[in-house]
Amino acid sequence: MKKTLIVSLTTLALLAACSDKKEEQANAVNCGDPAVLQNARDNILQTIKEEARKYSQNDSRQYVDADKVIAAGSDLNISLSDAKSNSNGACTAVLNIQIPEPVMKAARDNQTLVYYPQNLDNILQQRTGGNTGLSFDANGLFKQVLNYTPAPTQNAGITVNYADSNLTNAGQTLTATLLPYGVKSILMMGGKPVAREDALKQLAVAASALTEAPAPSSQPDPRAILEDNSASGIFTPTPASTPAPETLAPKAEAPAANIAPAELDQARGNNSQADADINRAWERLDQTVQKELLNEQRDWIHSKNNSCRSAAARAGNTDEAEYLKLQCDTRMTRERIQYLKGYSIP
Repeated sequence: MKKTLIVSLTTLALLAACSDKKEEQANAVNCGDPAVLQNARDNILQTIKEEARKYSQNDSRQYVDADKVIAAGSDLNISLSDAKSNSNGACTAVLNIQIPEPVMKAARDNQTLVYYPQNLDNILQQRTGGNTGLSFDANGLFKQVLNYTPAPTQNAGITVNYADSNLTNAGQTLTATLLPYGVKSILMMGGKPVAREDALKQLAVAASALTEAPAPSSQPDPRAILEDNSASGIFTPTPASTPAPETLAPKAEAPAANIAPAELDQARGNNSQADADINRAWERLDQTVQKELLNEQRDWIHSKNNSCRSAAARAGNTDEAEYLKLQCDTRMTRERIQYLKGYSIP
C-alpha cells in the first residue's frame, strides 16, 4: 500500500511539473513576434518626433520644418531580422531601417545648409560603430542590434524591455540624417527670403573661394551666410581639445535710445530665461566633462562680461545701457548653450 502511494505521488509531481512547463511555454513570447517590431518602430518614430521638435525650437534660423522631418520618419522601411533568444530568455535581433532613396538624396543635397562645415557622412561615422551596435551604408540602410526581453501583458499584448539605450541612439541618429531633408523651400537669410537652391549656390561659391585662396576682408564667409549653425552643436559634439570658436566681441546692436519700459522688461525676462537655460545645460553635462570645461567656462564668463560692458558703453542713457548689455549677454549665452549641448549626454 505504501509503495503504491509513493508511486502515485511521484506521478502527480511529474504531471504537475509538465503542466507548469507547458504553461510557461505558452506564456513565453517569441523573440520575433510582430509586436516587437511594432514596439521598436513606435520608439523610433517617437524619438524622431521629439528630437525634430527640440531642434526646431532651438534653431534661431528656422531653416528646418520639423513636421517634414517627422513625416519622413513615418516613411522609413523598418524590419526585424535574426531574432533569437539565449539561455536566460533574453532576445537579440537586428532592426533594419531603410531611408527611402529620394529622402536620402535630398538630405545629402541640403546637408551644407544644416551642417556646414561638417559633412553628413562624417557625422554619421561619429555616431555609429563602437558599442552602440549601429551601422549604416551609403545607400541609407541603418542596422541596429537590439537586446531586449519581451513579456506578455494581461490584455493579451506584450511589453518589451530593452537592455540599453541603443534604440534611442538610433532614433537620434536618424533624426540627424533627416534634418537636411526637412530644410524649407524658402529661407530667411539676412532678413530676406531666399530660395533653398539659391542659398546652396551662395554657400558653395563662398566655400569654394575660401578653399582656393585666403579670404580677403570682402570675401563672404560661409558661416556668415548660415548665420547660426546650431545643428552641428546639437548632433556633433566638438572634442574638448578643440573648443569651437566663440563670438566674443558684441554684435552691433541697433541704437536703443528712448527704451520703453516694456522693452526693458522683455530684455530682462529674456536674459533671466537664458541664464536658467545655460544652468540646465551645464547640469546635464557629465561631471568629468564639467571638470574639463570649468576653466574654459570661467574664461567665457569673463569674456562675455567684458564684451557686454563694451556694448553698454555705447549707450546714451542708463536705460539704453542696461538694454544693450542685456541683449549682448542673452545673445552670447544662447551661443554658449548651443556649444555646451555638444557635450551633453544623449
